[in-house]
Amino acid sequence: MTGMGRTAMRLAVAGATLATTFAGGAALAETGQATGQIPKNFLLYESEARKPVNPSSGEKWTISNKLGATLAFNPCLLNRPSDSGRVSTRTIDYQFSEVHRAEQLVLYRSAGAARSAMADLLAQVNRCKTDRSGSLVFKASAQAVGIGDQAARLTIQAYDKKGRPTVGGQRAVVVRKGSALAIYLHGAEYHSVKSDHFSEQLGDARRMAGKVCSLPGVC
Repeated sequence: MTGMGRTAMRLAVAGATLATTFAGGAALAETGQATGQIPKNFLLYESEARKPVNPSSGEKWTISNKLGATLAFNPCLLNRPSDSGRVSTRTIDYQFSEVHRAEQLVLYRSAGAARSAMADLLAQVNRCKTDRSGSLVFKASAQAVGIGDQAARLTIQAYDKKGRPTVGGQRAVVVRKGSALAIYLHGAEYHSVKSDHFSEQLGDARRMAGKVCSLPGVC
């Protein structure tokens, strides 16, 4: 795969490749699974995602309840999830021009299963922290932050062969609280990584870390 192909793929996985578009509204990729564990409009951006939009605006919201969706932050470009013990998953993706945003909430059968999923994601960051196979170099990193029971800032950035940042970056925050894992991701970044790139994602992660405890059995 070429460097540009990898760039496109990394931008695509930021929203977990969703399908089925309603005319003028959000896409709903329903899978027939029981989704009562995550109430409707529970995610922070879900109500906004369900509002009609003008098709000519170029904006696109997608909502998926696919239990087997890959995690929104996917440093190793997996095509299937490597975690286990999921009970429910909801993923929201927003795209407008070069802007990519994703919100994802995954509920697990136990806090231990969620903890294992968090460990697996951080291990992926370490395993795939540098990809030099294409015309661009992709570098991934993780830094712990004090939110919920566990949390980390996650980064992927593309660089040219001279070490200059180019389009192909992702800035995400993942937080675990009890048996829930939430990810907030901004994609299409093209600057060197800065701490203020995570401000909105950190705020969202804090809100969700408190909100998930309202769900039975999560905390």
